[in-house]
Amino acid sequence: MPLDEPSEEFSLPARPFFSCEEDGFAIVDGALMHSALALTAIAPALKLLVGPGNVFEQRPLKLLGREGDVVSVECEGGVVVTLDFGDMLARTVRPEGEFLYMAGLEDGNDGRGFMAAR
Repeated sequence: MPLDEPSEEFSLPARPFFSCEEDGFAIVDGALMHSALALTAIAPALKLLVGPGNVFEQRPLKLLGREGDVVSVECEGGVVVTLDFGDMLARTVRPEGEFLYMAGLEDGNDGRGFMAAR
């Protein structure tokens, strides 16, 4: 789910729960989870959908790691997507090189596409 207001600034919850799903990558406030069943009832703080030109063009498979506001996600095809929630930017590493998303994370479902990082 995208941000409610275009001017609303997203920040990671204090206890983020990251979920790799068939249709995208969701971030849920872990403080709201009281049981495994709660995950299905809690609306994601942010959901980045899989789609052409989106931040996630391939299905996310697993969280590779987190360092502060930076999260790395492995996707199908060996693609790694790095999400920087401090700067609200995304980059991807593919076999053919490194690419930057041409908008902020708040527009990650808008299909803006990527440009070569170098």
